[in-house]
Amino acid sequence: MSFMQFDYPKPRLHPKHNNWREDLLENHEPQLVPPQLRWLTERNDIYLEVPRYRIEVMWGAWIVLAILFFACSIFFSCFGLIMGDGVALCFGLLGALIPFSSGLWVLKVYFVEPRSLPIRLNRKRQKLYVYNYKQPWQLWRKAIIRISVYNWADIHGEVHFESTPGISGYHLYGALCEPGTHQVVERFVLAKEWGEREQLNQIWSYLCMYMQHDDELPPPRNAGTADFWQPRKADAWPEAMERESTSTP
Repeated sequence: MSFMQFDYPKPRLHPKHNNWREDLLENHEPQLVPPQLRWLTERNDIYLEVPRYRIEVMWGAWIVLAILFFACSIFFSCFGLIMGDGVALCFGLLGALIPFSSGLWVLKVYFVEPRSLPIRLNRKRQKLYVYNYKQPWQLWRKAIIRISVYNWADIHGEVHFESTPGISGYHLYGALCEPGTHQVVERFVLAKEWGEREQLNQIWSYLCMYMQHDDELPPPRNAGTADFWQPRKADAWPEAMERESTSTP
């Protein structure tokens, strides 16, 4: 036996996530942390909708990037026209096409891609609905919307710390496990914070208490919705999923 022995916390779920920091209370247990949301979209007796704002993206920088792409496109076009000969003109037009297309793609992402990426919890069905969105790089293709549906009883809460440049900070993860086990099938983000780890515990507590039919829940920290995150509403749920996630069985 060593002279000094330390009991380090160990993850409850397996396989362990490399960035794991903390297991949260099971979602059916009494929650010890005071519940608190940062933002709230909708709450009633049937369902709760909470946004998952993409804090890792500096959206204002996308406009600057689009301007730079268009500036490069203009530069190459002018270069081809000034040089005059056919080879230079072809080179200039080809050089202008690539940054021009890139600028259009950046604008499409900025103005169309949803940023709230909401989740819905239907406590009548005891289901969790997670809104996912993928923007294809091809300008002519429509975005891909995928709604993942989980049984709330199979979801466990974890706190991870991401250190990747641009997304550094604590994240609240939901871990889908095989029913009645701690064997993880899938992990997904429920909420993100730059530095307020305690806020993630409060969010998890709020979600659990809502699904336990507790209506004594406080208002969110920020009133209203973060409209500045989204130039226009683009996170419309597919009709069938909208109907299911907001209704009783």
